[in-house]
Amino acid sequence: MPAINFRICAVPVCITAQSPALLKVFSEYFSYYHPHLTGDNSPYSLVEPDGEPVTLDLQTEQALPPPEELLPPDAELLSRVGIVRLWRTPGRDHQAERFYFHTPATCFIVTSAASRAEGIITPQALQTPHLLANTWALSALLLLLRSRRIYHLHAAAAISPDGKLFLFCGEQRAGKTTLATALGIAGWNPVSDDSLLIHSAPPGARLSALRKAFHLSNEILSAWPQLAGVERQERDPDRSTVAGLELFGTAALAESSFTAIDRIILPHVTGEAASRLEKISPGEAILRLAEQSMLFQLWTEHTKRQMSLLTRLAGGAPCYRLLAGTDILADPHRAAEALSAAR
Repeated sequence: MPAINFRICAVPVCITAQSPALLKVFSEYFSYYHPHLTGDNSPYSLVEPDGEPVTLDLQTEQALPPPEELLPPDAELLSRVGIVRLWRTPGRDHQAERFYFHTPATCFIVTSAASRAEGIITPQALQTPHLLANTWALSALLLLLRSRRIYHLHAAAAISPDGKLFLFCGEQRAGKTTLATALGIAGWNPVSDDSLLIHSAPPGARLSALRKAFHLSNEILSAWPQLAGVERQERDPDRSTVAGLELFGTAALAESSFTAIDRIILPHVTGEAASRLEKISPGEAILRLAEQSMLFQLWTEHTKRQMSLLTRLAGGAPCYRLLAGTDILADPHRAAEALSAAR
């Protein structure tokens, strides 16, 4: 079966599909990982002999089967976030579990023990390719990566002109992408607008960007003259995807992994006129990072390991809350000026 093959944090990933349209969606979404298109799902030419891939097997259907046909009788609802529901069938240990991500337009069945997820994709899902790849399919892939000890952080990252790695963590719409973009305009080097990965590699804990396009609000794209003429790869009513790493010349830098976080910033949009920083405790900041990490509560041993890696990366980093005002919307350089007090 046709497939694309690439690696994330040294783990080989294989995505198979008969549909050329599906392969195009995921080839473009993971373009920063230089995917290879093959005629079958054998990725062994790309990895070490003992490198077993995690696999997403995708098929297209005109409609999803009813949930009662997909879910076993003993399935339990783990979470519901918006229109995404996550179900689990229990087992003696997490290797025996199965997970079901269900949305109105897709379904993914994940078997971590087999390093495999099966996805059913409808034509409706193909109408919103960014949502399909960035939310629905990525959830299944991140679960498989978690079983390989690669952990997600819902945070943006940028490197200051003096070489400090800043992390920006907050819930959806907290301003992470806006802040990363504003800093890029001000001469910083943004490497991710909303997703990072924690993993182990010699000599220890590592932080890497989950490399992909930025998803910017249309308001910001219209408000800042520095973004005039930027190509929008995909438009939603409120947001558009843009090639942020090319825009700021940081695609090569984003391929690096980092051994320490220098500053942690929790952005919060206030609506006040002026932006300002307030100091917070490291405990509060790390707790927020954990809360905003997808699948953090799943599998106790992985939760402990993720916290250990996160603490090693962020140990000693000064932490702040950025109370972001309307001055940043008026002038993106105000973001860098506000953060100049983060010492």
